[in-house]
Amino acid sequence: MRIMRSTNPVFRSVRQDTYISDQPVTYANVTYKTLFLTLLVMGSAYFMLYLGQVSYFTLIGAVIVGFVSVIVGTRSVRLSPYFSVIYALSEGVLLGVISGIYMDAFDDGIVPTAMLTTLLVVFIMLILYTTRIIKVTQRFASVLVISLLAVILMAVLAIFLPFASSFYYIIVIASAVLSAFFLLLDFRSIEYAVESGMDQRYGWILSLGLLVTIVWIYIEMLRLLAIFGRRN
Repeated sequence: MRIMRSTNPVFRSVRQDTYISDQPVTYANVTYKTLFLTLLVMGSAYFMLYLGQVSYFTLIGAVIVGFVSVIVGTRSVRLSPYFSVIYALSEGVLLGVISGIYMDAFDDGIVPTAMLTTLLVVFIMLILYTTRIIKVTQRFASVLVISLLAVILMAVLAIFLPFASSFYYIIVIASAVLSAFFLLLDFRSIEYAVESGMDQRYGWILSLGLLVTIVWIYIEMLRLLAIFGRRN
């Protein structure tokens, strides 16, 4: 089987350090860890949304802690369980603040709708991957990376364009589509890890990488729903 280089730095670090183990990682192992981390995100977000005190210090701190946690969690197999949990809690704080902003600007239903839509996206992309309706190749990964760089460039240019509001809609839609397709790269990397017999400790790194993409999708779903709500 041809090995595809992942564009996700989380999974790239896994492939660089891989070794065969008598306790290999399994799909169930990754699934349980991802569910656990997702519940931590939701719990942390709920606390921040309804019980926490929002401040710029809290928001900036959550961003910094989340960023550092991803870096450390993907570089150290030994520390990945701890920093995966730290990332989940910090992202929950961030998502709680962001969700609160959207709830105030629109309505309370936008958050549960975004959550259900995110779950639906994950389910659909998993079906597309397992049935091989969409085949994940190196060319496919390269196109996604180039597209992501293009979207980032568009977002930067939109700041200086006079028609930035219309340009914003295109950026949000493109980013939402990309976030969904990046799930396919995550699934491919998980499949590679399982088939290669990698140690089960790498399950935390794989779950962390998958969670990063899921958080991205949720934010994009919020932005899409906000656009539709604004038009209605």
